[in-house]
Amino acid sequence: MTREEKIEALKEFSDLCDQARACITGEPYRHTEIEISLAEEKPVAIGSADLQQLSSMVLSCQRCRLCQGRNHAVVGEGAMHPLLMVIGEGPGADEDATGRPFVGRSGQFLDSWLSPIGLSRQKNVYIANIVKCRPPQNRTPLPDEVELCVPYVKRQVQLVRPQAILLSGATAAHAMLGRVEGVGRLREQTFQLDGIPTVVTYHPAGVLRNPTLKRDVWNDIKRIAGILRLPILRGR
Repeated sequence: MTREEKIEALKEFSDLCDQARACITGEPYRHTEIEISLAEEKPVAIGSADLQQLSSMVLSCQRCRLCQGRNHAVVGEGAMHPLLMVIGEGPGADEDATGRPFVGRSGQFLDSWLSPIGLSRQKNVYIANIVKCRPPQNRTPLPDEVELCVPYVKRQVQLVRPQAILLSGATAAHAMLGRVEGVGRLREQTFQLDGIPTVVTYHPAGVLRNPTLKRDVWNDIKRIAGILRLPILRGR
């Protein structure tokens, strides 16, 4: 509730009190003019926001130029305290239209990676992106856009508290790990992000363009299964 909405609600309550007084005493109704002054609310910092506050911040964010062309900011979705948190680059056209992450062709492809080890956003996965608004023509987010937006996803990691993290694509890997190597090099090792085992893999969109990367991705998914001690329900 905004400050103005709170003031309006208090005025309506005061008027109801006036009406109740007239009913109880039998006296004519008289409207009492009141002055209401609320202390200015201090803005909540990203680093201390809860998930609801963080969501409100993202949906109204104007920190960088990407807000100018968006239809919807995309916060993230999935299970709280999940086995796995997947972090991608940013919304595409389908995500911008729906306000949901990874719902287009790349999202369906991602779901097909996770299901063989018993993972899904419906029960044990949380999905988010580095930038929350779609870059024009799906271009790679610029460094200043990433810098301004990445505090949101870092706070999401703290609040969601996954048991493992999968960084999907170079933008996510570089932003979250502070590394500059390519995905091919970074995916060879397991990192610790705030004490959480973290694996790097290719972005689904890149794999759709280059199907020869499927085997590498499957090996990365099997490493996630090993970290989480999950059975592989079916081979690829």
